[in-house]
Amino acid sequence: MTSTTIKVIKPHSERSFAEDVVDIWAHRELLMVLVRREISVRYRQAVIGLLWVVLQPLLTTAIFTTVFVVFVRIPTQEKSYPLFAFAGLAVWQYFNRVVTEGGGSLLANSALITKVSFPRLIIPLVSPLAAALDSLVAISALIVIAMLVGASVSWTIVFTPFVIAAVGLFGYSIALWVAPLNAVYRDVGIALPSIMQVAMYMSPIVYPAELVPERIRWLYELNPIAVMVNTMRWVVLGTNAPPIAGLGLFLVLVVLLFWGGAQLFRRMEGNLIDRI
Repeated sequence: MTSTTIKVIKPHSERSFAEDVVDIWAHRELLMVLVRREISVRYRQAVIGLLWVVLQPLLTTAIFTTVFVVFVRIPTQEKSYPLFAFAGLAVWQYFNRVVTEGGGSLLANSALITKVSFPRLIIPLVSPLAAALDSLVAISALIVIAMLVGASVSWTIVFTPFVIAAVGLFGYSIALWVAPLNAVYRDVGIALPSIMQVAMYMSPIVYPAELVPERIRWLYELNPIAVMVNTMRWVVLGTNAPPIAGLGLFLVLVVLLFWGGAQLFRRMEGNLIDRI
């Protein structure tokens, strides 16, 4: 006698978050297939492949170095600014990619979502995992460049993977909000690039926080994006460590965003097929 496995698909309102997590783990092979596909498609016809991961922040760093150091002459040491900017841009590009690609992931994978039964929470998770490779390559290049120019590299670089993981989790938490809203309201996807651009220039990514008036600098440094960037600079370049208050607020914010985003995603998941 042949045994038959029956899979019971519960309504979204009757399924707990713990059941979703177990379901994601059961579909981990599908997740890895999607991650490999994302990486392969991104560089399939690129002549220099992963080198773009290093060239993009390098070229952008050169532009900002010319603008801020040569023309604007911001108060920073010329030799340290390129490393300062490169570290900020490497973190930002990873975070920006996780949010923007994760936010549009449900629409991009609409054909798969409407034909196959699997936990939809997997779809926004592909971007942070696939983009983590790019981020790791970029940060590794930053470490090599820092050593070549004689900059001090501290033992704290061992924490680099943890910082990348924290940035990816933060971006994924935001994508959990953006993805279902973007699937239902296309205005979200249209406005997202502009919002991300404003967020970049409102954060000390290509300029030091010392340029911000001192009376509001403490609030500026609590910006979660600033916390991510400053933590990476501290880990890799040995700059001043971010304030404990900022790190604590960042962790609380990530937990709240993830919990709220997961609840919103699961609540809207049942109607996605009709709206995509």
